[in-house]
Amino acid sequence: MELSKFKALNDVDSVNAYISALEAFDGIAELQELKELARTRGGVAEGKSILDVGCGFGLETRRLAEAAGAKGKVHGLDKSADFIKEAQRRAESAGQSIDYQTGDATALPYGDNSFDCVRAERILIYLSKVSAALSEMRRVLKPSGKIALIEPDFSTNTINISDRALTRRVLDHEIKTAVENSFLPGSLKVALERLGFANIKISSRALIFPQELAASYFSSLAVNALEAGKISTSENEVWQTELDDLKAQDAIFATISYFLFTADAP
Repeated sequence: MELSKFKALNDVDSVNAYISALEAFDGIAELQELKELARTRGGVAEGKSILDVGCGFGLETRRLAEAAGAKGKVHGLDKSADFIKEAQRRAESAGQSIDYQTGDATALPYGDNSFDCVRAERILIYLSKVSAALSEMRRVLKPSGKIALIEPDFSTNTINISDRALTRRVLDHEIKTAVENSFLPGSLKVALERLGFANIKISSRALIFPQELAASYFSSLAVNALEAGKISTSENEVWQTELDDLKAQDAIFATISYFLFTADAP
């Protein structure tokens, strides 16, 4: 799975592999803790109007709809038409009323002061214009509305491959190529302050990859580095062999740090 594809997911022939990987990632306990905290601090409650920016195929959007109840209104927006189609299918199958549409996070198709809550997860790292997206989220929030953002610090990607120099080269290539903003959390607090947000709170979790997802993802990182000329064929073979051995022993230890930012609009 190449994370760089998320920059233009409509160009991918099939999103099925990405859906499976995202479902596995969504199941990570530490991420679920951040999501629950985001709902609580982000003001999600019965009767609220909520926007999920970069909703994907609606894994969290459906939870937001459950929390908002029949009196609430939940909207989900994503750039990928394929993801939106799948999100609509799942919502209809579950009997949920969620307004999904395709769109751009830097030009939200909603009026000013439309929502009580706006949230985004793992979307800002893929944007070249983060400030524009944040400004749009601020615009569509009602006065005193709440924002919740969950984003990773990509430089914290780790795995217990024994050759640490090789590991650094593989991971450095991923950091530089997979996303637009590898060190995003370090700038989010100031960005929110500049937009007038108050009561900014920050929480974090170190996410531990499940074995199957770690094996697939970190295998692809070495292949990407090989194709880019950052490692040799023999080094890739060493990487893949050790990764297979670790997986066979249920001993892969791979982590990444995620951060939750919540704040109140003025």
